[in-house]
Amino acid sequence: MQNIHCKFIFMISVLWKAPGVHTRKGVKCGGVLSAPIGHLSTPNFPRVYPPYTECSWLIVVSEGSTIQLTFQEFSLEYHDACEYDYVKIYNGATRDDGNLLGTFCGSNFPPNITSSWHVLSVIFHSDKHVGSTGFSATYRKDICGGVLTGLSGVITSPDYPDNYPNNAECHWLIRAAPHSKIRLVFTDFQLESQECNFDYVAIFDGYGLEEQVDHYCGTTKPPDTTSSSNELLVVFKSDFNIGGRGFKAYFSSGECQDVYTAVTGNITSPRYPEMYPNNIICQWNIQLPPGFRIKMFFREVELEERNSLTEECDYDYIAVYDGQSVGDKLLGKWCGYELPPPLVSSRNNLLLVLVTDRDTASSGFLVFYIGLVPINVSCTRTDFHIQIPSQSVPQLEKSHIYLGSPTCAAQLSGSNYKIYARFDTCGIGPQKRNSTSVIVSVLYVDFSLGAQTDVHEYEVQCEPKRKEASVRILSGSDPAQLIGLMEKTGESHLPEAAASESTERVQDSSDVVFISICILAGVLMLIAVVGLVLL
Repeated sequence: MQNIHCKFIFMISVLWKAPGVHTRKGVKCGGVLSAPIGHLSTPNFPRVYPPYTECSWLIVVSEGSTIQLTFQEFSLEYHDACEYDYVKIYNGATRDDGNLLGTFCGSNFPPNITSSWHVLSVIFHSDKHVGSTGFSATYRKDICGGVLTGLSGVITSPDYPDNYPNNAECHWLIRAAPHSKIRLVFTDFQLESQECNFDYVAIFDGYGLEEQVDHYCGTTKPPDTTSSSNELLVVFKSDFNIGGRGFKAYFSSGECQDVYTAVTGNITSPRYPEMYPNNIICQWNIQLPPGFRIKMFFREVELEERNSLTEECDYDYIAVYDGQSVGDKLLGKWCGYELPPPLVSSRNNLLLVLVTDRDTASSGFLVFYIGLVPINVSCTRTDFHIQIPSQSVPQLEKSHIYLGSPTCAAQLSGSNYKIYARFDTCGIGPQKRNSTSVIVSVLYVDFSLGAQTDVHEYEVQCEPKRKEASVRILSGSDPAQLIGLMEKTGESHLPEAAASESTERVQDSSDVVFISICILAGVLMLIAVVGLVLL
């Protein structure tokens, strides 16, 4: 095992030596550090560091562990953008911007930093002017607990997936950006199944132990948890006997996770249009009221390309699921510059996932979505019948749903908003489409709130001769944007709403009834005439 670890360190240190890494002649600094605990500092510390210097430290510990870096002293030349003298810390061996954990200068101490895997790079650079005393820092291999500040990461019990040791106690403090929330999801869980007084995982909504959510043990995974603040504490404890496989969980925070409940919205990858971070798992849930469906358009996609050997999206990819979790139906998985087609959910939930590996990042993606209001439209030869379930738009008054103009507003009847309108009212007019005469109007659903305008427009159409009706969405909160999306996605027509997504058309049966009555009346008259002749 020791030989394998040494070979790995040699291999990764060779890959790590990139062009442009240099140290001033006569100055010794940098190197590969592989001990469980170690120290690093600027040349000449605590005296002034030399100019024109670049030092690179690669910290490598055993796989499955993390590294915690703590600064005891820190004083570099100050610049607003840290362009002169600086320290850069990377999560891994490569100097990809997606791996950058932070750039620091001046006299403010960097925060304690914990890597999300077992390799960490520290780069020190000084220019030709203005020096200072530099920095002194220590690192330690951290297999059990730590402060986690990344956008996402993975937490496992010690020695996972092998049995965890006895008498272990681990504290992970997950800290996100201010005003952000943290989502924690367990993917595997097997602890001693006796009462949770022995081996357990406890989750605290905040930093203090008094903010405890609950204890968990046995084989039932804890429920998905979302913090109420930007801190979440996870504690694992085992007693003196009986163990298990342990657990694996991942967390995401800030711009790496969110729940969208608005009927329209945009979603972007973290830092878009700059490079997204490496080694993250992000999830965005769209949850609309019952009855809605969701249509999603991808405007921009720029991720790492497919694996040239497998031709699969093995590295960085986006995936969309028809529901609330990755256990629901997968609608597709894409990478590179592939632009997914417009996607429509079967229900009122859609899940978007971004997964990235440990190197090679790109600019990511921009997504637009719109909720499709459940509209049931039918017609006769003289009028439209329109219904929208009131439970689907509970935040709306009936005056916010109207055909043609606000004077033709919906009425609440039972559990539905209804509009019955004759063809000579409500802005309804005839048109010629594909050599067919149709009757057309526009249905408005007004989601505006305060000064924010958000009106959705749906075209309702009727073929009077066949008494077939259809509906399609014309625009959302930004019509120009929606049209631009269609141009980018190559759609030749505007996206249709719920009824027309399934090519559903409603045909009136009144003519059939009328003709049947006429035939019956004719038969009865004929019988009467024959009876009179016979008399």
